[in-house]
Amino acid sequence: MRFLFIFFVSLGMILLIGCSGEDQDAKKASDQIVDLEESQGTVLTNTAPELAEAQEVRLRFESQIPDVSSEDFEKQGIKILNDERGWIKAGFSFVADNESEYRIVLAEGSVVDDLCFPIKTFGTVSCQNGPTVAINADKYRNGPDHWTQPHEIYLGYLFNHEVGHLIGMRHYSSRCPTKGELAGVMEQQTAGLQGCVGNPWPRDWEIEYAKVRPVKFAPWPEWGPLPIPENLETG
Repeated sequence: MRFLFIFFVSLGMILLIGCSGEDQDAKKASDQIVDLEESQGTVLTNTAPELAEAQEVRLRFESQIPDVSSEDFEKQGIKILNDERGWIKAGFSFVADNESEYRIVLAEGSVVDDLCFPIKTFGTVSCQNGPTVAINADKYRNGPDHWTQPHEIYLGYLFNHEVGHLIGMRHYSSRCPTKGELAGVMEQQTAGLQGCVGNPWPRDWEIEYAKVRPVKFAPWPEWGPLPIPENLETG
């Protein structure tokens, strides 16, 4: 009997010590979780994108070609620019306003050349020059020769790229660093894709660039502070 009593007492102490050790380990693990949540929880658990300061951009649309009315050009541009996949994710919204200083002009190559000067557009490409975005009518109608995707995708790129310049976005230090990736919308896709896939919408890393405030609206050609933005296609 004495032997059994000592055995059960010893077993109880072992179980007590074992439970106590497990409790302590559990408490340590709990403490580590609390500490992690306190120090890094927003980084690890917050999957919602950080909201950018709202910026309303008022635009005046002008078509100077006979086959597209200013009204249709405006509807098309506003629809593309306010698409949920576009610059709206960086806090921008776009409103048609016939009194706005910022204008989007659709015109033939020679007129675009005049509107873009001193930027050289050679009668073939579009530009943003101060408060004016000039869209080359031939590219608007037909796209570039190398483009094999639906024309609607090119038009989405054209609006988002040129208006991207208007809201302060720039070309990158390199183009298509990773073949087969979607091109950044601020890459010069009209000049060639260089192995990337044509893309009408800003990539997530471009949205992060576009969230920076204050916005450098309607920059002139000489604007170009260093460093030139890095192409983060691999990021």
